[in-house]
Amino acid sequence: MPQWSKQQLDAIETVDKNITVSASAGAGKTTVLVNRILKRIQQDHLQVNQILAMTFTSAAAMEMKKRLMNELQKRMDASNDIDAKKTLQEQLDIL
Repeated sequence: MPQWSKQQLDAIETVDKNITVSASAGAGKTTVLVNRILKRIQQDHLQVNQILAMTFTSAAAMEMKKRLMNELQKRMDASNDIDAKKTLQEQLDIL
């Protein structure tokens, strides 16, 4: 897991309100958003289809989806918890 700045950690951990992540290229926006989505799925028990994540380009959206799918798969493969694996697989199936 990356070492997060305070602002990045705030973006990942903030709940009950919408956020905007704005930064220069290569600053970690996609990584922050993917980790925010993963947190909402695993800790807050949301389904991926209950989350709206927007980007400015189709290419960026596809990159975010690819990274999210890769992380979901990694976490599913690493988990020994049958219920967690089931939840992660359900999210992959939705994507």
